[in-house]
Amino acid sequence: MFGGGGAEVAAAGAFKLALRALSQHRRHASVQLGGLELLRCLALQDSAPLPELGRAAQAAKAALPADGAVHRAADAVLALAVQRAAADVGVLLDTTQASEPSQRSGLCTYGQLAALGGVAWRGAAAGATGRVLRAMRNFKANADLQAVGLWALARLVERAGAPAAGMAEAAECAKARHLRSASVQRQAEVLLARLVQR
Repeated sequence: MFGGGGAEVAAAGAFKLALRALSQHRRHASVQLGGLELLRCLALQDSAPLPELGRAAQAAKAALPADGAVHRAADAVLALAVQRAAADVGVLLDTTQASEPSQRSGLCTYGQLAALGGVAWRGAAAGATGRVLRAMRNFKANADLQAVGLWALARLVERAGAPAAGMAEAAECAKARHLRSASVQRQAEVLLARLVQR
């Protein structure tokens, strides 16, 4: 292809083809396995968008709940996608520590990524937790960031199996500092409840 974009065009076509095959043949394990393997290869090349990867992998698991091979293939796709996205968010948070909007956006993304589950987060949850806690320490006076941080921590604990060290203290500190923020109070209580349930 002219301009060197051939690989990107081919990857985009392969990605759409894999998504279509996965959605049209939900009950066929061999199609699900092949489609998931193609998505995993595309994720290795950073050629596939995260939201679609996550939805496709979760749909495959839901369509064939008793098929261990499909679940392992879906978890491999999710792990690659989450690791890539978590690393990107980590870079953003590390390089913009003085920017409250960037920090809040990164924390929100971590909370959204947590929905993809614990297997996908293996090895990344501790780093994400540390970055959330750092942002909350750096912006103690900002109620909005505190609420988002508490929400992200609760989701990381519940869905990603994140280590809980420092979370209870962060929740208590945010509650005490932001007595008039219903959002902070509610998110702190949710986080504390999740910690008790572990």
